[in-house]
Amino acid sequence: MAPGSTVARCGSISEAAKIFHITAATGSRWLKELEEHLNVTLLISSTRKSEPTEAGILLYERFHLAYLNIQDIYKEVEAANSTDSGVISIASTPLFSRNFLSKIIGEYLFICPEVSFRIEETAYVDEKKNDIDFYIRAGATYRGYMEPDSQLIKKTLFSYPLVVCCSPSYIESYGELKSPEELKFHNCIYTSTLVGGNRWQFDVDGDVTTIEIAKTVEIENSEFLKDVALAGGGIAYLPLPLVKKELEAGKLVSILDDYIKSKFEISLWFRSPKHMSSRCLKFKDFLIKRTLEIKDTIHFS
Repeated sequence: MAPGSTVARCGSISEAAKIFHITAATGSRWLKELEEHLNVTLLISSTRKSEPTEAGILLYERFHLAYLNIQDIYKEVEAANSTDSGVISIASTPLFSRNFLSKIIGEYLFICPEVSFRIEETAYVDEKKNDIDFYIRAGATYRGYMEPDSQLIKKTLFSYPLVVCCSPSYIESYGELKSPEELKFHNCIYTSTLVGGNRWQFDVDGDVTTIEIAKTVEIENSEFLKDVALAGGGIAYLPLPLVKKELEAGKLVSILDDYIKSKFEISLWFRSPKHMSSRCLKFKDFLIKRTLEIKDTIHFS
């Protein structure tokens, strides 16, 4: 409608076409379509000149103000998208939020105090939630693993080896496992989003084998699983850095080492950068940079 009302103001299709960077033929076609839609003549043309009708003048006067308001709204939206102030929403797996994200956000707020954060601890990526800017997910990868279909972009932040472990007292009571198949008869504690939930993958004779474990304890918190294992409650499949201190102290022991090829992976998920605000783009770059810098220095609780 904007080109059509501008034709009425200019009294010339070619002049209006120049303003909107279109051809005169396109401008003429748009004017004709607008007149047909409104069922009224907006411009009277003769061999010597073109003049707007009374309806054409009214259309321009009324619509031009609305058009200017729309342009102001566009400018405000663009300015809001380019500012560094505002809220950044993050849904993060608990392990990353407590050991990495709290430190990274603290550092970022020191240099960018105009930004605020909303953090949700969750192990799941729910793409239907449009109010989340970033998802940070923990998962296990192994040979033949297929990533689920997603409209989001994935950036792997880091990966760690995985270990199957339990307390020495558990082995004393139930015996040491010789093969992954024996897990079916033991207390196993797990998260549904890590290492396939209650379906753990192992490398047996060069092939990836999935073992369906007993569902003893399920929770989306790796640190909780570690505490259950330390208390002798069962067998856990956990990232090495989380249990390294306990393994070295003899409070936990690793088992089935020859069968483990899976890795624990932390990944960042986000929408296309072309749909991302300036504040989110800057924080994304900072998050990736700092995660890579501190991943080998973090002391897991």
